[in-house]
Amino acid sequence: MNCVNLYDFVSGSNITTSQQYSVEYLSQLLKDKKQLSAFPNVFHHLERLADEEISKVRVALFQFEFTKEEMSLPEPEGDVQVTTEKVFVPAKEHPDYNFVGRILGPRGMTAKQLEQETGCKIMVRGRGSMRDKKKEELNRGKPNWEHLSEDLHVLIQCEDTPNRARVKLARAVDEVKKLLVPAVC
Repeated sequence: MNCVNLYDFVSGSNITTSQQYSVEYLSQLLKDKKQLSAFPNVFHHLERLADEEISKVRVALFQFEFTKEEMSLPEPEGDVQVTTEKVFVPAKEHPDYNFVGRILGPRGMTAKQLEQETGCKIMVRGRGSMRDKKKEELNRGKPNWEHLSEDLHVLIQCEDTPNRARVKLARAVDEVKKLLVPAVC
């Protein structure tokens, strides 16, 4: 192996873009990060490297990057409860923009990563949230489908103590709002 090839090997430039930046690769990185989280504060460099690689792949695939700063949570105070917040989607202002696709991402990867990074559950609800419009019409007004009568929105749900849930929800709302700004092409 000569010097140039060694450089290419070390720098990773011998890996093709399709191998390096695929949804499957991102999915595997997220699984690896989840496994690393089982050992908090043990593999500092691996956690940082995984976060950097996830950000790089996310930017390449989706031209979007979540906030990297660590979320500092207060000590738990009180009982665990479920707290929710709705963020309405500006679908009426931008009727031709695919907000649902932007929020979910390919195979739901954007929403999954957002859930992992914020500790909140992210759900797209309301009119226009379902792929099958006929099924949406049939279910509108039925029990457990009340959200279909509301405008399109993102429901953010957090199960934690009230003081920690507020911090997590605020972070999730900020990140979701970033996704609700239509990309300018």
